Amino acid sequence: MGPPRVSSRSVPLKLATVLAHPDDETFGTGGTLIHYAREGVEVHSLCLTEGERGWAGVDDKIVPRELVGPTRARELAEAGRRIGLASVTCLRYPDGDLAGVKEEWVVRDIVRWLRRVRPDIVITWGPDGGYGHPDHIAAGERALTAVALAGVQRHEPELGAHWHAKRCYRFVASAELVDRLSSLMPAFARYMETLAVKPQRWTRDRLGAVVDISDVLEAKVHAMEAHRTQAPDLAMWATARAQLPEIFLEETFIREYPEPGGPPLETDLFAALGEEQGVVTRAY
Repeated sequence: MGPPRVSSRSVPLKLATVLAHPDDETFGTGGTLIHYAREGVEVHSLCLTEGERGWAGVDDKIVPRELVGPTRARELAEAGRRIGLASVTCLRYPDGDLAGVKEEWVVRDIVRWLRRVRPDIVITWGPDGGYGHPDHIAAGERALTAVALAGVQRHEPELGAHWHAKRCYRFVASAELVDRLSSLMPAFARYMETLAVKPQRWTRDRLGAVVDISDVLEAKVHAMEAHRTQAPDLAMWATARAQLPEIFLEETFIREYPEPGGPPLETDLFAALGEEQGVVTRAY
């Protein structure tokens, strides 16, 4: 891992995620978060639901359905500790029906959180929610609205002083990852077919950033294992890693702003920030 990142300001560089469920931060973007946390970036995570409709198993026991949400929130806190997060916030919007909640309520909570955390870079779900998950899609849409409104001085000043995030990225599943997982796990492919939104084809030429996580992969797996109730998902990923280890060595993103979309392909989310803002990103 490289030397710590510093900024020309008196406060550390900050990275924040706005995602839907406990385990999104780890299974999806965990390698990226660990990578930057180890470089001295202050990393924060906002989860919009407790994931109470998720798996209820832990080891050989079953968690009572009414305790799944609180249990998963505790797992999220432990995963955050293993990742090295500066803070983890878990809201309690309904798992499985995030899109059905009045949008302004969710956006308002995200704006308040962004203005408190004041991140330089925000990561949220891509337009297809990774593989078509409706909660992921709704989380990404609400997050983008909130990121824009958080920087508007006159917008609900009671939520805190306005704050402009410098850059915003959206986590997406690469076409290669989806193809190879679908081939290895037909049940996963059939599940995706049941969803209203199908994964987009995020080929290399469409990506905005790729973060190499090979040197923190084992730390990511350790953080994933904090989500003990999600045993079937953990087993699926373990099987995939054993057979297709090469597809888990990077995490992929598109840019939302200031230059939406794909190329030029970035390998460091903070490099462009340094160029644009006069920030020193590495201390040698």
